[in-house]
Amino acid sequence: MAPPSPASRASARPLPLDALYEVLLRVPAKDLCRFRAVCWPWRSLLSDPRFVAAHAARHPGPLIVAARDTDRSAAGPNVDIRDLSGRVIKRVVAPGSFWEVGNRVTTAQVDGDCLLLGNKMSCLLLNPSTGAVSELPQGFAKGHSVREWQSSKCRHLLAFGKVASTGEYKVLRLLHAYYHFGHQCEVITLDGSSHAWWRGKNASPGVVRFNHWSRVTIDGIVYFLLYEDVMVREENTMPVRLASFDLETEEWRAILRGPLNLMTTRTTDISVASLNGCLVVVHYAQCSFMNLWFLMDFEEGLWAKQHSILLNSGLPVQPLFVLNDGKIVTYCELKRLLRIYDPKTCTYIDVAEVGRYEIGLHTRNLLSLPDGTGAQLVS
Repeated sequence: MAPPSPASRASARPLPLDALYEVLLRVPAKDLCRFRAVCWPWRSLLSDPRFVAAHAARHPGPLIVAARDTDRSAAGPNVDIRDLSGRVIKRVVAPGSFWEVGNRVTTAQVDGDCLLLGNKMSCLLLNPSTGAVSELPQGFAKGHSVREWQSSKCRHLLAFGKVASTGEYKVLRLLHAYYHFGHQCEVITLDGSSHAWWRGKNASPGVVRFNHWSRVTIDGIVYFLLYEDVMVREENTMPVRLASFDLETEEWRAILRGPLNLMTTRTTDISVASLNGCLVVVHYAQCSFMNLWFLMDFEEGLWAKQHSILLNSGLPVQPLFVLNDGKIVTYCELKRLLRIYDPKTCTYIDVAEVGRYEIGLHTRNLLSLPDGTGAQLVS
């Protein structure tokens, strides 16, 4: 094809800004991140908070954050950010100086701009926007530095979130010694100071379950399922109970009674989740259905069953997010598989195999995660 003549080039008019704006709103966020390199005006437009908000409204849905173990040839966990099609659209690599070679990631939690990675007694706070990494101190709160709380003799459970009134992040750590009944509770405030340290707090009003899906953070409140030692007999029926810790006041709240009784279900059939900002008790009923109980009123202890999900092949899944069309994003841990459930047809769509990962959820638009140190877009 012959190149355009000088006359045709002269007659070409630039696309009006409002038309360009509308066209760019239709483009996937991953491609727009690359378009930022075209020129400074485009970078300015595609980084404008108003454009980012408008694009997020056009392209709803969360991003999946998957933290995976490194192999023996590299130190530092990799964090993949995926869209709902399963594509890896961004990868953040934590510097190896903060992580022992071959260590396994045991927790990956997302809150706002930050991601908490944990393994044994090591904790990293990672900002996917900038690639910045902070290592949390590995010691214990004053008074907990005794022999029975040495890291080799205890396990820990981590949770973190942002305090709305101050904007500060706090990490809550529960320590359980293998030969002790009960646990210790510690908190640290992440204020950017190099002098931050763990502070001892009162233990929870009950024995917290140290299972993977036994805790969740919502609006600065950390909820924990409690362990109930009960024989399954009618005369000693026990309700499912939850403890909750307020990160702002650093105090435990009143125990919350759950929607189920342990006479009719096992503790291993219960987990908790945060679905679109709501506390949810997940109940796996007879390996056939997964019932989702939403907390409607904390003070009254009022729950409502809003979903009853068919379990394909009896494999349990963990709900992650409810999409605008009512479909539910889930994670099948046994198969390391992301799946989307359609309640209208009672069918699943397999999204992606994510391997040996710890899964979190990022509700911000990819455009709000500009490239930074340690971050790269993945083709």
